[in-house]
Amino acid sequence: MEANSSSVPARILVYSTLAVVLTIGMREISPILTTVIYSVFIALLFTPLVRWLKQKGVPGGLSVILVISLLTLVILVLGAIVVRAALQFGSQIPIYQVQLTAFANSFAEYIPSYKGFSIQTVTRGIVSITISLLMNIVNGFVDASTTAGIIIVTAAFLLIDAANAPEKVDQEIGKQSELRLRLSSFSKKLVKFIVIRAEINIITATVIALLLFIGSIDYAVLWGVLIFLLSYIPYIGLVIASIPPIMLALFKYGPLGALAVIVIIFVVDALAENVLFPSLMGKGLQLSPAFLFLALLYWNFVFGLGGVLLSIPLTIVLKILLESFEETKWLARLMGPAEDMEHFKKGGEQDE
Repeated sequence: MEANSSSVPARILVYSTLAVVLTIGMREISPILTTVIYSVFIALLFTPLVRWLKQKGVPGGLSVILVISLLTLVILVLGAIVVRAALQFGSQIPIYQVQLTAFANSFAEYIPSYKGFSIQTVTRGIVSITISLLMNIVNGFVDASTTAGIIIVTAAFLLIDAANAPEKVDQEIGKQSELRLRLSSFSKKLVKFIVIRAEINIITATVIALLLFIGSIDYAVLWGVLIFLLSYIPYIGLVIASIPPIMLALFKYGPLGALAVIVIIFVVDALAENVLFPSLMGKGLQLSPAFLFLALLYWNFVFGLGGVLLSIPLTIVLKILLESFEETKWLARLMGPAEDMEHFKKGGEQDE
């Protein structure tokens, strides 16, 4: 008991040092690493489809070609629509800036100003930040084409290996049944999360885009794609993605129109995240809000904006990995909601 207690500080020191070294190393190669991570996630997302085609008798190489062709076609068609809409929206931003400034100033007249403080100055700052954010969104969509091409090519090579992965793993692992079970459990949980997370984001984005289209909000497809991507960012992602359609509804229908868009987005997201996602995924891979926020800051520090988009998937990967080994299950419990820790404590008391 004393030996174990005396080794705890040493373990903490070693693990902390490794974490710091790993963080610095990942940050140094972040441009390459983010591309690889996106490629791996896409490969994992489409691996079940490749294996399904193989089970139907389609050769492994041909199944990969068919899946990659489908992915490329979807990205090209959707990308052309989105980039065209982004460019059109970008050309209209100066007009929207004038409208937004005029709208803000119309309310500023009714708010008193104080010494050294002017509501007009605040509104101009808000308008400037909003327009800057919209410009960054437009530029991000336009600049994403080259990166998307590299990711698709890398994912294609990963899919070629993934088609034969079970056979390779069996040959390498051989009699190590425990390790094989852990790897199998890890890969199944990871693929399940990636697939379900993508499905939930697609459903949320599609429903919201369809309702925006019915409401005649301009560039509904563009906002749907933006909502799909930014829904991977916890808490703030959907808020940022909602700003453009809310602004357009404000210009077109007034405050009530903007309020209607806010309600639509909030209700659809609440149903998807609080009803649909838990029913499909279960509670096993949920994360505590506090840890999720810390993870968001950490992955942003390591990978920048790419890390923000990947914060939930990467944190889930870490949790699944920790859960795969008895020695680190307690760390996975710390990452989960409070009820997970209560269950863990009760289990420990029963064991005693």
